[in-house]
Amino acid sequence: MSEPSAPRGSGAGAAKLWGGRFRSAVDPQVDRYTRSFPFDRRLAQDDLVGCLAHGRMLWERGVLEDGAARQILTGLAQMLDELHRDVLQPEGDDEDVHSWIERVLTERVGTAARRLHTGRSRNDQTAVALRLYLRREQLRLLERQLELLLVWLGQAAEHRESLLPGYTHLQRGQPTSLAHHLLAHAWLVEADARRTRRAHRVAGCSPLGAAALAGTPHPIDPERSAALLGFEEVFPNSMYAVADRDYVLETSFACALAMVHLSRWAEELILWSSSEFGFVRLDDSIAKGSSIMPQKKNPEPLEILRGRSGRVIGDLVAHLVQLKGLPLTYNSDLQEDKEALFDALDTTEASFGVAAVAARGVRFDLPRMAAALHGGYVTATDLADVLVRRGLAFRDAHEQTGAAVRLAEDRGCELWELPFEALHEVCPELQPGDLESLAPAASLSAHASAGGPAPERVAQQQERLVERVGALERWRAARAEPPILLALRAGRLLDLDWDPVQESTQDSLAGSETPPDRSQR
Repeated sequence: MSEPSAPRGSGAGAAKLWGGRFRSAVDPQVDRYTRSFPFDRRLAQDDLVGCLAHGRMLWERGVLEDGAARQILTGLAQMLDELHRDVLQPEGDDEDVHSWIERVLTERVGTAARRLHTGRSRNDQTAVALRLYLRREQLRLLERQLELLLVWLGQAAEHRESLLPGYTHLQRGQPTSLAHHLLAHAWLVEADARRTRRAHRVAGCSPLGAAALAGTPHPIDPERSAALLGFEEVFPNSMYAVADRDYVLETSFACALAMVHLSRWAEELILWSSSEFGFVRLDDSIAKGSSIMPQKKNPEPLEILRGRSGRVIGDLVAHLVQLKGLPLTYNSDLQEDKEALFDALDTTEASFGVAAVAARGVRFDLPRMAAALHGGYVTATDLADVLVRRGLAFRDAHEQTGAAVRLAEDRGCELWELPFEALHEVCPELQPGDLESLAPAASLSAHASAGGPAPERVAQQQERLVERVGALERWRAARAEPPILLALRAGRLLDLDWDPVQESTQDSLAGSETPPDRSQR
């Protein structure tokens, strides 16, 4: 079977998918500068899956004749199998991953491969591969996020009555519990996990069939392509389909905000592990030493995590700046979205993995935490609240409590250690039994309002969070592979009488019991 010659304008490298109207080759320096294959080769698996769905749809609709369709689908399936087994590597001088796929497929099945692009452009081909890639990676990220949540939940269950100061302005404020503090971080990451799930749904709109921007006169079936790929919906407008990168921004933002939350937690552990705080000790597995100071045990992994949050925030900014001035529809600026996206996902996923290791490797110094409740008059607000219950307006109670704090400072003792007679002079409404409520443990028990640190309230928060995490895990586990892959694994890819969409076990309602999304506050 004769092979097609490289088109004009293809330059010195591999044949390109264009060039018929060009009279001369592209300058080699320009060719190197504009190639995306060095980084978009990562999309090879997902591009092949999109090609399988497109080819099967073209065959089902009679756009491809039987012989060509069988050759194309068999060749694509072989490439995907070899890619998974590392027998086939995306490499060469190709312009992009799409050119590589068409070149390798043509080398294997001949000119039939040139029919696969019927009714399709690289514009919608790129978008569908990127969406498929995102949906795979989002599930991996979600798994990491849930892993960290489970670590914190386990620790919180052990420390509902472990006292430590809660801080505002990095000054001791009120007593709380270690469990209450850990769950505050956990709720932030739970919102991150649901934001990741939402980004997965946003990426579930199939652009395949939009072609360059105006669709195609060929009798294609975009709804069928979407179903074969496991997408929840098909594009409503062909120009929108190829111009849209909101699904990239959704993921980029989800990663950036998740890294901000991890950075805040890492910053606290760095402070807590210092001699000045001493609230935690770091296991050797999550610390590093100094090349000159033998005594040092540095929280370097946590510092790197904190630093890498800036990278991911930068990736989000890069995406926003790339899009802000682009006219509709496709522009090659969009080629630049991939490296920042890959970096954001790689960094965030790795950071959650390290965070789980670090969380397991922390040893809490409970006596040191409890000791920090002394010297900061952390139950002053409790005293003001007692005075309010005795009939004072809060502002008057606030003023009297301030005087009581000055008295305790002068005497070098805690509020609950003041003699009743001395305290009664500045707080006349106080009664003898009220002093007991000023102890930190009593304060913890008293703060039993919704979401508060009282042990019974913390238990409720933990129970609720366990339910949320379970629902997210069930949703993640219920995500099935695209039906076109089900056909491939079942050996029925070439069987037009067997519908992989109907056979797919994916349940689109899985996870619907999860409470409404609060991540868009």
